[in-house]
Amino acid sequence: MDLTKKYKGKTIAQMEKEIRAKIEKSSLARKDATSMLYYLKISGRFKENPLYAKSSFKTYLEDVHSIREGTFNDNVRAYVKFPKEAVDLSVGLVASIHRKCGVIKEKAVLDEIVAKKESLKTPIKRVQIEKIISKHAKPVPPKKPGYKALYDEELQKHQVTKDMYRDSLAELKASKIQIYKLKKTVLSLREAVDAFKDYEEEEVAAIC
Repeated sequence: MDLTKKYKGKTIAQMEKEIRAKIEKSSLARKDATSMLYYLKISGRFKENPLYAKSSFKTYLEDVHSIREGTFNDNVRAYVKFPKEAVDLSVGLVASIHRKCGVIKEKAVLDEIVAKKESLKTPIKRVQIEKIISKHAKPVPPKKPGYKALYDEELQKHQVTKDMYRDSLAELKASKIQIYKLKKTVLSLREAVDAFKDYEEEEVAAIC
């Protein structure tokens, strides 16, 4: 497909308008598809597919439609609670606000984003949306260290203990050597003193 030939005659404003219209149309189609899937789930009619007569909806959803159950549940919740915002802003954004800001704050956050969007002459930027979300986001709890991190920490502590033990042994060995040398020196001095005393006694005896 020659894209240059296809789009060269259109202005950027025309193309952006068409893109927005197609995305909105896609969002509406996705909403309808989610509603249909939800009906199949609650009615149990997905089992009318003979291949999934004895399967769970989760298996049917992933195998037939390549949708994860968590994503589907997020979509259902967003389209049920905030149908207009889910279409206008995207279902993913609505789900993200729910996770980051919680049930109590999510409507206020969506209202603030919509108000900001309507006050601008140009499309709202992602950084502006993220700024609003961050302002209302729940505090992030400190991350618990994983098994590997704990193991590495214990390994480091053990290594420090081993190093200290090795250093202590080296110091003890050095101290024993030093004591042995001092003992030899003391014994040598004692022998010298005894020899000198014997010499003095012999001298005194010779004089007398």
